[in-house]
Amino acid sequence: MMNLFTIAAQGAQAAQNQISVSAGNIANQQTAGYSRQSITQTASVVGNLGNGVKTSDASRITDQTLNQALWRTQSSVGYYQSLNSWGTSLEKVISSSTTQPSTLLTSFFNSVSALTSQPDSTAYRQQLISSATSLANGLSQTSQTLADQQTSIGQQQQSTLQQVNQLSSQIADLNQQIERLGGGAESNSLQDQRDQQVKTLSGLLEVSVEKTDSGSYTLTTQGTMLVEGKQAAVLSSTTDAQGNWQLQRRMGQESSTLSAATGGQLGALHDYQQQVLSPLQTQVTDLMQSVSDKVNSTLANGYDLQGEQGKALFTVTKDSTGITRLATTDLTPAQLGLSLEQKTPANGDNLNALSGLQTASDIPDQATAITSHLALANSQSSNQLAVANAVTQQWQQQRDNLSAVNKDEEAVNLQTYLQSYQANMKVMSVGNQLFSELLTLFS
Repeated sequence: MMNLFTIAAQGAQAAQNQISVSAGNIANQQTAGYSRQSITQTASVVGNLGNGVKTSDASRITDQTLNQALWRTQSSVGYYQSLNSWGTSLEKVISSSTTQPSTLLTSFFNSVSALTSQPDSTAYRQQLISSATSLANGLSQTSQTLADQQTSIGQQQQSTLQQVNQLSSQIADLNQQIERLGGGAESNSLQDQRDQQVKTLSGLLEVSVEKTDSGSYTLTTQGTMLVEGKQAAVLSSTTDAQGNWQLQRRMGQESSTLSAATGGQLGALHDYQQQVLSPLQTQVTDLMQSVSDKVNSTLANGYDLQGEQGKALFTVTKDSTGITRLATTDLTPAQLGLSLEQKTPANGDNLNALSGLQTASDIPDQATAITSHLALANSQSSNQLAVANAVTQQWQQQRDNLSAVNKDEEAVNLQTYLQSYQANMKVMSVGNQLFSELLTLFS
């Protein structure tokens, strides 16, 4: 009779444990990175007879291979997402109607064409100077925008490095706690937290992860140790004598230089700066110089309304912060050298040469190349981001199919375990009734 009570009590306890695990799974359905938990039941047998039930500790349902694949694809998503984000935000500014180089040039040459009907018109001449000023201001604004983004990129690199160091330190701390607690149920939530931290870190730079026998993670990047046990490396950046960005790693007394090709968001910042932003700055500077040189040299071949040699309309300078700017001179409308004949300064023969710069020179191509270069880079990063997202979603779906909480499944489990608990309690009730009847029988 006592054996009956023991078996029923064990069954009730096992069902209660299962209910607790299912309840915990449901409660954490929306917890980021949570891996559903389960416990296993085994029969307790003495001889050939059942002698109750035993339950294991709650364990996480997870697959390290799926996690590894998800973390690798997360680096690609972080890389292309960062490239596309910086590029598209810049394209919106450069391609606006007030700063688009091709639009500004068209407006300038339209004012040149307007003068052909009345070369001596002060109003049309002033309109040409105003268009030239708008062109200069627009290109200078683009130059300023590019310089500002260079500054922002540098700030973002420092911020990302801080995030990398913080996450690495947190993973090392979690390693230490998990090693201390062991691989039992007590460390399940800590292991979920660590996996989530690794996923976030993978978006910032490419890492490889190995799990040791003690349960801790060893993280490497570019084959160099980033996290080992409770110790985490610290990353920092420097600039060499040529102005190149370099990545430094220090772990304990050891230090080394890493490649800037880190993958993830950190690698994207460097690649965007080198492959998109810096070339754009060169293109804008070259366009400014071409406009200044060719317009000024064309005007210098002509004569103004007073029969004087034509003077420069544009000037290219570099300010104290190193930003290249295009500006107009203090040229008056009457001083525009639009005539090729000194004695007939109002005939506007030089306008043809000035207008011809729109088709005969490489200025329009230079202007178009600025926006097309950026548009092409953004199109490529957008396509690659779509592919990376699709691959990541596939791995995420596979991970979730295994590890995520299915509320419908857990609801069924709750009902099943509740019925099991009630059945075991019924066994105890029946046993109690039988015990009472036996006492009555022998009394």
